[in-house]
This record gives sequence, structure tokens and C-alpha cells, in this order.
Amino acid sequence: MLGNPGFSRRASLLLGFILGVALAFWALAQGSKIFWREAGVEPYVRFSSPPSFSPIAEAVNPAVVTIYATRTVKSPFQFGPNEFFFFGPGPHKEQGTGSGFILTPDGYILTNYHVVGDADDIKVSIGLKETDKYPAKKIGFDQKIDVVLLKIEAKDLPTVVLGDSDRIEAGDWVVAIGSPFQFSHTLTAGIVSAKGRRLGGPYDDFIQTDASINPGNSGGPLVNMRGEVIGINSLIVSSGLSPGSVGIGFATPINLVKSQLPDLKEKGKAVWPWLGIYFQDVTPELAESFGLKEAGGALVSKVVKNSPADKADIRDGDIILAFDGKPVEDSSQLPMMVSSRSPGDKVNLQIFREGKTLEKTVALAVMPEEKTLAMAGPPQTGNILGVAVTDLAADRAEELGYQGLQGALVLAVSPDSPLAGKLEPDDLIIQINSQEIASAKDFQDAAAKERPGRTLRIKFRRGPGVIYYAFRLPGKSR
Repeated sequence: MLGNPGFSRRASLLLGFILGVALAFWALAQGSKIFWREAGVEPYVRFSSPPSFSPIAEAVNPAVVTIYATRTVKSPFQFGPNEFFFFGPGPHKEQGTGSGFILTPDGYILTNYHVVGDADDIKVSIGLKETDKYPAKKIGFDQKIDVVLLKIEAKDLPTVVLGDSDRIEAGDWVVAIGSPFQFSHTLTAGIVSAKGRRLGGPYDDFIQTDASINPGNSGGPLVNMRGEVIGINSLIVSSGLSPGSVGIGFATPINLVKSQLPDLKEKGKAVWPWLGIYFQDVTPELAESFGLKEAGGALVSKVVKNSPADKADIRDGDIILAFDGKPVEDSSQLPMMVSSRSPGDKVNLQIFREGKTLEKTVALAVMPEEKTLAMAGPPQTGNILGVAVTDLAADRAEELGYQGLQGALVLAVSPDSPLAGKLEPDDLIIQINSQEIASAKDFQDAAAKERPGRTLRIKFRRGPGVIYYAFRLPGKSR
């Protein structure tokens, strides 16, 4: 007999109910053995996700602009057999696009330096329809934080509101707005993935976000849920040779930029306070060797002669433990602490020296490099490598420990350069492939011969160390 199907089903359900009750009583009996936090009836975290980002689009989009930058580029094939086929003899023009946002009704606009820094001609498109393009001029710039203040002649323009980037937290919703791949006024939403990311620059304090950022988004705003700009979209990390977003983007915190905006407008440059030291991390081994109980602080590796630190009797081998009462837990915190003050300010340093803790008062000065940049204008890369260099002067050679050496001293590295994150200011380039580099002209000449898709090798000095690095230039070789 096949039996009664209905009876079998009811019997199975009854057996399942009995087993469920038994397991529940067993779980209660085992309660004393649970050592983790178990979910209850109430949610562990309560939050409200935004029903729509359209109010942000409506409020902020009109003040976001598309920037068209035209620059003169020396043909990489000018001296090759294909020069007439590709570009013809001599330089040619290339146009790039980026994003920016309007600060004032009379036309002050903020964007990234790498969008317009070496441009011969800059135009700004305003409005969702982008029917009008305004010529723009550079008012002030700073390469350390990759910003430029532009000005167009216009009136009654819509503006953004600058927020407080210190108030955001990992997990907060944010919106990136810009012109990725020339699709203007594109909104992408995501969260703050992390704060305080450092990528090798002196004032790195990036906001990491998974809101999609792509080529063309550079210079556009990162906006919080209050519609306030809390960052400038600046960098992406991509896999392989793909230029697209993989969910790792970086924005410069707006508070860092706001601290320099008045000087950019009035003086044409940022004015950074200067302590006058070179420093490094304190490893557990170094801490033990200096008699420090635990690793932390910033170890002074060199004091610049006649600098504020030198005048305050800061010495090589001192370990800076605190800056104006704030602990220096990691050496990378020190530049940001100094940048939060102004030239002329007196700050208190707590240092560890020969087993004793001392207090030193330092009067900060203006960073000397800023004076040099103000007189010389922005360093021009003018090469496919995206690296600005200068000749090695005798006083700089002594200061950096390069006495008796020749090479091209790195001033700045474009964020779009294939060497970004590898080369740093004050590195000394001494060889490209097998060609010796003895001057800035040697470097420019060597770089001018290279073309997209080629693999290069550079050799450079960083302090006493010598580093080799091989990389492929982006694009396809022809």
C-alpha cells in the first residue's frame, strides 16, 4: 500500500514542530556557553537611508562646472619616422576635461591643479545645458594639496556650500558630482570608506570613498547628505591599465583646502608653516635603542640649518612625542599638525632626548619652497612622465645629502603620472634606462623621446638609498 499522503505530510510537520521546540529548549539550556553578542528583537544599529539623492542634485548640480584645459604637448614622434603621419613636425594641442565647483557668485572656482596646472587655455562650462563657455584664469595654486583657484568674469552664479570634513565618519553617505568621461553633471553615490588615507604626500589626509570616481571627475565636489561640499575628488586606484573606477576613490578634505583659500586668493599661492626638520617613524627597535618605552612619535633624522627647529635647539635624534599638547602617535600625523597652524605661531613640542622628556617652544616660519614657487611660477612637467624637475643646486645638495652628485631633482609629481606614489619631491633622478641623467635638461630630453606603451626603468636617489623602478607608460605603443 502506498499509504495516505495527507497523513504523512501532517506527521512530518508535527515531527518538525516537536524537534524545533526541543532545539529551542536545548539552546536555552546552553545559554551559559554562548560567549558572543547574540542578535535580539531590537536591531543592533538603527539608521535611515536617504529615500532619494535628487534634492542634492537639485541644490548642488547648478554650481558644478566642466573644465576644458588645452595644453601644448611635444609630439613623442617628432624625431621619429612617423612624425608627419601622426602629428606633423613640432608641438600639438591636446584637450583634457575635468570638473570644478563655484565658490562665489562673481566666479571664483575651485578645482584640482592636475586638471589645469600646465594648461595654455582654460574654459569653464556652466549650467546643466553647458551652452556657454567662459575663459578662466588661474588666481592661485598649490601642488602639495593639488588645488587651483580659478576666476571667470560672471555675475549672480549659483554657488556651493562648504561643509566641515572633520565631522564625517566612515560609513556616512556621500555623493560625487562631475564630468566623468565628459558626461557632465553625473552623480554617483556611495559611502565614506575610510578617513585619513596617506598616499605619500606631505599633507595627505584623503577621504576614501566607493562613490564612483572616473577620469573627468577630478576637481568635482564630494557632498554629504546636508548638501555641503566636504571634499574635492582627486584620485582613483584602478587595476591594470584600466582607467575606470573599481570603487576606490580619494578626495581631498575641504577643511585642508579652506585653510589655504584666503592665501590662494590674495597671494596667488598657499603659505605653509615650516618646522624645518626631516623625520621618520619610530619602530619598536628604534624605540628600544633610544630607551623609549614604546614605539611612537616622530624621530628627527635631520634639522635644517637656520630653520625654526634649529633655532629652538631641536637636534638630530630627538623624538617628538607631542605637538601643542596633542600626542604624536605616528610620524605621519606631524605634517598635518604643523599645517593646522600659521607662520609666526609659537608651538610647544614635547621631545624625548637621551632618556629625558623636554619641552621646546618653536616659532614657525614660512616654508622656503613656497617663496621659490611664487617667483618661478608653477613647475611645468612638459613631459610624458608627468614629473617636474630642476637642476640640483649646491645648497640643496648639501641639505639633502647629495654632495658630489649630479641628476634631476624632483619638484613635483602629477597625480596622473605613472610615477605617482613612487617618486617624491627631493628624489634625485640619476638614470633613465641606460642613459645617465646629470641635469634637468637631460631628464627632459630623455622623457621627450619616450612614447605611450613603452616600459621604462628609472634609477634615483632618496637620501642615502638608491632605488630602481620599472613601469609601463599608459596607452598603446604605435
